[in-house]
Amino acid sequence: MNTFEINRVLERFDVDPDRGFLPPEDPLERMPARWSAWDQLGSDLSALIAIGTARRAIRELPDVDTDDLRNPAELRRAMLLLSVFGNAHVFCEPDPGLRLPAGLCRAWNAVANRLERPMIIAHASIVLHNWRRLDPSGPIVAENLRALQCFRGGPDEEWFYLLTAEIEATGARALPALVGLRLAIDRNRHDGVAEHLDHVSETILEMTRVLERMEERCRHAVFYRRIRPFLSGWPEPGVVYEGIDSEPVTLHGGSAAQSSLLNAFDAALSVPHEHPGTRPFLQAMRRYMPPRHRRFIEWLEEGDSLRTVVEDDGRLAARYDECIDGLVRFRRTHQQITMRYITGQAPDRDRAIGTGGTDYADFLRRTRIETSDRRLH
Repeated sequence: MNTFEINRVLERFDVDPDRGFLPPEDPLERMPARWSAWDQLGSDLSALIAIGTARRAIRELPDVDTDDLRNPAELRRAMLLLSVFGNAHVFCEPDPGLRLPAGLCRAWNAVANRLERPMIIAHASIVLHNWRRLDPSGPIVAENLRALQCFRGGPDEEWFYLLTAEIEATGARALPALVGLRLAIDRNRHDGVAEHLDHVSETILEMTRVLERMEERCRHAVFYRRIRPFLSGWPEPGVVYEGIDSEPVTLHGGSAAQSSLLNAFDAALSVPHEHPGTRPFLQAMRRYMPPRHRRFIEWLEEGDSLRTVVEDDGRLAARYDECIDGLVRFRRTHQQITMRYITGQAPDRDRAIGTGGTDYADFLRRTRIETSDRRLH
């Protein structure tokens, strides 16, 4: 498959050939003047949380119309700010603020509907659209990035978001190869499959190396006590969006499972997750992704299985197994790190849950086993 064909597919699904699921242009750093109150509250939010007045400030936000927000970059920044305000309102004080003010909700609902995403913080906002480069000509790596928006702020919180963004940028290098694999299978042309598989396995290895750096600058206790609460899903009985709906709503919080990246590897490499402890959650997490990204995953899942195509070719089967081994190592590393951040810090280790609201330890273990089981030899 030539580069032109591959790039046409990526463009159809709003996937950048160089940046992957990150936006093709650096995220917008400020809203247009009409929405400057949002930028100001975003700048002050960490201080307001610290002194206990954040919830009041969020309730006093002006009710601003969003009809003139048309630019995708403006919509993405609006979603980042409004989602942060929503989660901050709920979790900035000991007692959850479960009734979100109408001034916030009407704007948030309009933006979320246009982006086809739920009204809660998600990976797409807090990672994909939440960075700027210190050196505008430099690479998208954590050391060259600053977060545009935090909850409590500080280097630990920034590092958590920015290193995850670097993983996204690193993994982007394999996405053209995943498309090439899908096209090759669909056309029954296996030339180039070995090269694509090699590129995929090398990229997964690089992603794992980046992930292994998480603990360098994000301390376990700081994550558990200062970062994690703000990324959580809505507690029971749910959150009421005033001015939108009178009934409480429950939603999942931010989760690595909302990243389209690992889902894309699973889809292209024929790694299904069918266990009752994995499939329902992973399918639910697709709702939190940008819509064209989730359709890209669905497209990768269509057609014949890559595993079936390569299983009788010893050379290709070995390369396929290298990709599977790489995914297993990535998932094992993620599981081990997450255990130290959550289970190792939780007062009751037997009841520790992830920000997505799952029994994360069992979920991560099962997804790793389901991946490992796909090895051909």
